Amino acid sequence: CGAGSTTLEIARRVGDSGHVLGLDIAPAMVAAASGFASAQKIANVTFSVADAQVEPFEPASFDAAYSRFGVMFFADPKAAFANIRAALRPGGVLAFACWENIFANEWMLVPGSAVVSVTGSLPPMPGPGEPGPFSLSDRAQIESLLRDAGFGDVEVTSQAETIVMGEQEVESLELLSRRVGPVREALRTADAATAARIESAVRTAILDRAVDGVVSLAATAFIVSAR
Repeated sequence: CGAGSTTLEIARRVGDSGHVLGLDIAPAMVAAASGFASAQKIANVTFSVADAQVEPFEPASFDAAYSRFGVMFFADPKAAFANIRAALRPGGVLAFACWENIFANEWMLVPGSAVVSVTGSLPPMPGPGEPGPFSLSDRAQIESLLRDAGFGDVEVTSQAETIVMGEQEVESLELLSRRVGPVREALRTADAATAARIESAVRTAILDRAVDGVVSLAATAFIVSAR
């Protein structure tokens, strides 16, 4: 659930007749989400520090499960999806968003190319099937995983958007690139001088995409549902 924005929106839509449970393995995220729920006076939601891969949910106790850009980080996605399926009632729905491949996501490709311009190569990235932002970037893999976990009616659709920002907003994308993907991996092992060069190259690469003061970068995700 991260800091809870999606969970709180679901809670609003469910209304007082239902209840929503948000899970995250990071205590800081759960604390932030609980604080937002209190501040917004949303009472039909609970947040908990837990791992959806192995959490012993009460069997067949939920109508639906949802994740926005979280399921790509499961260490064992087959076991995780099977565990979630067991928590759903018959006919229950699973839905999630996950990134397509990096070449369809310029918001990460452009900063990654900037890393190469400094270091000469990309840092080691998670391989196919390993936890990482693009571990579920193959449509056939998603369909196979969900069917093996016991789901049916699997639908995978592609959703392409364009991230548009003014030059004064570029810092937000710089910060995001430091938290996920090749920039994050490069900075983890870089010395201070190299890190400074990487950060400068990332900013330059993003600003080089500006046209009339506006930066536009492609972002493409899979929207997945199953029953």
